[in-house]
Amino acid sequence: MAVHKLIPYWIKVREVEEPDSAWDQTSIHTNEPAFPEDNLADYFHDFVSEYQESGDVYVDEEEQETFTVAPPVKREGNTVEGRFKSGEYGRNADFWDIDQHERIEDAREENHAEEIPYYFLFHIPDEDRSQALLILSKYKTKGVKTTFKSQFDVNTRDIDVGDAYMTIKPHYSDEVIDKIETADEVACVRFRGTETVPAREKYADRNHIERTRDEISGQLNLGAELKLTPKGNQSGFREFLKGLVSDTSAAHFKYGQIEDQDFSNASVTVVEGESDLTFSLWKKQIQMRMDLDPEEDDIDVYGGHPTPHSLGCVARQLANDLMDTENTDLPTKSLIPKTVGAPDESDEQEAVQRD
Repeated sequence: MAVHKLIPYWIKVREVEEPDSAWDQTSIHTNEPAFPEDNLADYFHDFVSEYQESGDVYVDEEEQETFTVAPPVKREGNTVEGRFKSGEYGRNADFWDIDQHERIEDAREENHAEEIPYYFLFHIPDEDRSQALLILSKYKTKGVKTTFKSQFDVNTRDIDVGDAYMTIKPHYSDEVIDKIETADEVACVRFRGTETVPAREKYADRNHIERTRDEISGQLNLGAELKLTPKGNQSGFREFLKGLVSDTSAAHFKYGQIEDQDFSNASVTVVEGESDLTFSLWKKQIQMRMDLDPEEDDIDVYGGHPTPHSLGCVARQLANDLMDTENTDLPTKSLIPKTVGAPDESDEQEAVQRD
């Protein structure tokens, strides 16, 4: 499973009673003068700037989470880049030093929130301005979208917006088959599930286990994963995948079949432009995400976190791949300086001296 991901969302301000209404997000006052800003990019920038300038941290006591904005925030036209920070609190935790082999008891107390930085890219396309694109980073299973939405969404804030209504929805593809057929390339499919094996097979090569009079018995449920790639047969591989989608009658891949009851999840990775997008094969409406590989995607990682500059370069290319072709592509160089999130030379020298 990928450690770092990019998740795209679409933000739209529209008529509250007309879900299909398409307002220009750079001229909202044309339809509703009561909205706080005429341009949604101004509303977004004001929101993040307020947190950054005040240094305020929102504390969600019910969910025991924090939320704030880390400096710097950079803007160019209708594009805004930066980082949110969010963390959970509410329990003590020991720290185990894997290098020194020492335990630090109660190193984190229940009033300490372990804050994780989450990169964001906000952009309103220059031609189709009916919605804004928001790309958020995610770390393993942890994300910031829910907490961000609770603070940013005008529907949850105590402000008068007239008949305006805001939606923040993931980038979905309604047709799995269509996505498989129209993608530039299909990279792979991964199947995940569990298999039951006799315990003695699991521990057959564990010589350090003390044997007793009775042999190890019982059953174990183990995680199972299978990865398949097209190996140059794109057309045949697409047919194979289409045959695995529910409610389809596509011909079976001539090199074999997969029994879906053996697996609980199947995810497909396709190539769109220069971005690899992953989605579920067995959901009727699929949420797209980009699984990141630090080496393949040229991402700099320090302290376990990608630098916002290197994430920004990848996120901008993803934005270009997701926007309609009528829109002007974003420059692929991030607005956030390379030094942000990276140790300075003195820190690196001190680390070398300690080693």
